Formats: sequence, structure tokens, C-alpha cells
Amino acid sequence: MSIARKSILGIGGQIYILIVGLASTVILARLLGPEGKGVLALVAAISSFGVGAASFGLGPALSYLSGKDRFSPRELISAAVVWSLLLGAAVGSATWAFREPLLGSVLEGMTATDLAIALIALPTYYVGAFTGALLAGEGRAVRVAFLQVAAATANIAAVIIASVTAPGDTSVVIIGVSLASAFNATLALVVHRGGLTLSPGKIHGVTRSALPYALKAYVGQATSMFFLRADVFFLNYFAGPSVVGIYSVATSIAEKLWMLSNPVATAVFRNITSSERDDSLRITTLTARSLLVLNGVVGIGLLLVAVVLVPVIYGEPFAEATIYLGLLIPGIVVFALCQPYGHFFAGQLGRPAVTSALSFAMMVLSAILYIVLIPRMGAVGAAIASSIAYSSALLGYAFLLPRAAKVSIRQMLVPTRADFELYRSIAASGVSTITRRWKRG
Repeated sequence: MSIARKSILGIGGQIYILIVGLASTVILARLLGPEGKGVLALVAAISSFGVGAASFGLGPALSYLSGKDRFSPRELISAAVVWSLLLGAAVGSATWAFREPLLGSVLEGMTATDLAIALIALPTYYVGAFTGALLAGEGRAVRVAFLQVAAATANIAAVIIASVTAPGDTSVVIIGVSLASAFNATLALVVHRGGLTLSPGKIHGVTRSALPYALKAYVGQATSMFFLRADVFFLNYFAGPSVVGIYSVATSIAEKLWMLSNPVATAVFRNITSSERDDSLRITTLTARSLLVLNGVVGIGLLLVAVVLVPVIYGEPFAEATIYLGLLIPGIVVFALCQPYGHFFAGQLGRPAVTSALSFAMMVLSAILYIVLIPRMGAVGAAIASSIAYSSALLGYAFLLPRAAKVSIRQMLVPTRADFELYRSIAASGVSTITRRWKRG
């Protein structure tokens, strides 16, 4: 299957996820209000921050090992399951041990019960993340898209059932979302079809080979989770869960733009990793320029629609979310086009330390900006700080890539006439595919 077709199918799935995800946030906002929505945002941040910051680079290592065909899919998925159970238990136990200071500061507004439920579900989030990384490394973008669609469907079903069963009860919604995560993890293992092995020797072999790459990638993965999710914790500490609830509407809408860029980046990952360097560089720069155009156009349209519809759909208490959205979108767009450049350094050149160094610099910058801006400006400061931190990645790649490969900054950023011809061809192919399937019924 071609990269273009994989991207089209992936984007189609992401459009569905976008619609379902927005519907879910609307339901939660209407039923729980700003404060309840803020608590749910904290729960989501715990799972994503925990998996991202405490998986020690093993997700990228799985993609790398799979792309290099060093182990069988069965061996890799078995190692992923074992890692998930061990890491989920360790991170959950450590967090629970510090529950009192956490619940009195960055997690204020959550109850001990809410935190316990979120921590129990952590292993399932690890399974989902590791399986997705493995499928991406294998170049199975369509299966990744299917799992994402299934996850979105399961999540909104859980939200609806929980809301009907116990209207306004945040804890019941957290239980529902956690059960949905368990379902999604099970489905991911079924879809992978790699089978499992209980051989300690084989799992140890995968782990030993994964660790050198994982440790190089870890700094980048952990620090990226900081500047992607720490704004919620800082904002909750300084402004409380109600402000977090409104801000989370803006971030959830803004990050939907990554649902357009992620399937494209997933579709090209294996090609960037396994192709000859010149071909890999050509694919990398073309993909980055395309993501700039795609996300830029959609981002402008998304903001215009949100200004009109957010107060109507979410309710007047959430109207300020459009201000935060407008501040977040530029950084979201710029960060998306950096994905292929990260793939090139980590996958093609085998230098994940480069992306790790950039992520570390972004973490330091975001931490400084959060501390300076959030106490003074609240959610506006959080949005400005996040957008600046996201955009700073491009400065790093614009400096490093021309020195690592024969490419200019213009080639990295400015779309060409040939690019637009390609966009028209892909669009025509997509319309043709949809039309044929429609006629077949």
C-alpha cells in the first residue's frame, strides 16, 4: 500500500476520531461543568504523562527494532506486554505513595478514589502505547488508524454510559474511561496478531537490545511529555480545576490538528527509517512541508468555527476557551511539521539523542515560561508558554538538519509547485477511492 493511500486512510480515521472526541468533550463539559471537566483533564494528564515520561524510551525502541527487523513480532509484543505490567505497577505504586502532597498541590480537586482508579488503569495505557509504537515501526499505519478509531468509539461509549448511569458523578466517568482503556489494550493485542511467548530468554534478549536505543530516546520522550502536559498541572496549582476545565477544552480542540499529522507521520516512518539516505531525506522534507500546509489551513478554519460554536455547544462558561485556542494553534502547527525531522534523526541516522536534546531544551524553556507567565496571566499564560515551547523545536531542526544532510531551510519549510501538484493528485485519488467504495455499497 502506498504512503499516500495509507495517509488518506489514516486521515479518514482521524476525522472520525475528531468528531467523536469533540462529542465526548461536549458531553463531559455539559454534564460536569468546568470543575468536573478539569478533574477529567487531570486524569488524562496522569495517564499520558505517566506513560510518556516513565516508559524510559521503550516505545521508540520498539519502533526502531521493528523497523530494522531484528526480532520477530511475537518476541517484540511479548516484551511490550511484560514491560507494561511492570512499569504500570511501579509507576502506580510510586505515585500512590506520594498521594497526599500531590492531591494537595498539582492534583488538587481530585479525590484519593479518583487517583486510585487512574493508577490501576496505567498498565492498559502502556499496552496501548507500546502496541501502537510497534505497529508504526512495522509500517502498519492502517491498523494503527483502526485502533485509534476503536479507542475513540470505546471512550465515548464509556462516557455516555457513565453519564446516564450516574449523571454528574466524575468518579463514575473515570471508571468508565479506565474500563475503555482496558478494552482498547486487549483489542490492540488482538489486532497485532503477533502472538505471545512466555520465554524469559527471548524477552530478556529484546530488552537488552532495546535499552541502548531506549536510553538515548528517553530524555526526548520524557521531556516532551513535560512541555505537552505539564501546563495542566501548573495551571491547576495556580488557578484550580475550574480554569483547567476551560483550558482543557482549548487544548483538546487544538490537539485535534495532530490527528491530521500523526497518521501521515506514521505512514512514512518506516520509509524514512529503511530507505537510502537521499530518498529518506526527500520523503522527510516533502512530508514536513505538506504537514505545514495541511495543518495551517485546517488550523485557521478550526479557529474560525470554534469562535462561533464553542460558546453555543459547550456553554457560555467555556467561551474563553476560544482565546486560549487561538494562542495554541500556531505552536501546534509548527510542532506537527517537526515530526518527520525527528523521525529522520532517530530512525534514519540512528541519533535519537538529537531529538532528546531538543526536547530537553523545550522542557527547560516551557518550565521557565510556565513559572513566569501562569501566576500572572493564568490560562492565557499557559497557552502562550505552550505555543512558544512547541515552536522552538523548529529552530533546533533548522539549525541541525542542514548540518547533518544536504538540505536548505527553504527546502525544509517552503512548499514547491510540485508539492501542490502532488496534493491535487492525492486529493483526486482519495475522492476516487471514496466514490468507488460508495458505489460498491
